[in-house]
Amino acid sequence: MESGPRAGERDGGSRGRRVPARIFLWRRFARIWPMLAVSVAASVAVYVAMGRAVSLKAVGANLLSIHSWFPQPVIFEGGNPAAWSLSDEAWFYLTFPLLLALLAGRRTRVWGWTAAAVTCAAFVLWPALSGLTPATRNWALDYLPLTRFLQFVLGVVAGLALKRGHRLPLPLPVAAALAVGWHLVLIPWHHAVPDGLCYSPYVASQWLSAPIFAALIWAAARADLNGTRTGLGGPWRIRLGHWSFAWYLIHEIVLRSAVYPWGEPAPGAATLVFWAGVSAVSLALAGL
Repeated sequence: MESGPRAGERDGGSRGRRVPARIFLWRRFARIWPMLAVSVAASVAVYVAMGRAVSLKAVGANLLSIHSWFPQPVIFEGGNPAAWSLSDEAWFYLTFPLLLALLAGRRTRVWGWTAAAVTCAAFVLWPALSGLTPATRNWALDYLPLTRFLQFVLGVVAGLALKRGHRLPLPLPVAAALAVGWHLVLIPWHHAVPDGLCYSPYVASQWLSAPIFAALIWAAARADLNGTRTGLGGPWRIRLGHWSFAWYLIHEIVLRSAVYPWGEPAPGAATLVFWAGVSAVSLALAGL
């Protein structure tokens, strides 16, 4: 979701000119792939230390960022499991120049219809794929780049609208409240429906939340452009934002390294201490 607004607003062109596709793709590769390679090497090293078998095919697919196209868990969760989304990102970035050519010069009404279409498509796909086996459905809804592409398109439309200067009717506090409220709704849903079912809150948290997070990102970006104090600025918060991608790639490896020797923590205070430690170590490594 976050990749779409960033690409649409920042890489959709500057001063009326579009960034050439080769430059855009090279920027993304140079920003992402070196950290991917380092994280995959670290993940494989931890697997070896744990005595776990490592699929060389999965590692190769991970490094080529094509692993999410395969329905086998050993492939799309191989190498660095957290890096599955980079396979989706690679597809998004490859298609972005074409997507931009189709949407950038359009009227706002076209963007609105596009956003509505991809949002409705997500609502249709969710039950349409319910007949698949649980494992295949999990891959198709969570990992497959083609289905996740709907969220990217929604994000690109939001980014283009932001770039053109459009304002969201919802102010940032309201958009944030909607996001918090949505997560509160998921709590009783989680207790009522097992995560393995097709209508579980786990699936809903991804497929139904895209419009909410698109609005939240749009509202936050607009507030920042307007100079509104949101508490999200400042040197350290910006630095944490720069580290967030590395943190994402590393955190599962740190978590796995901690659970292997010590096991899962007991509920309560032990869990809070455990997660605080994992987060702190992940952040320290991300800042290197």
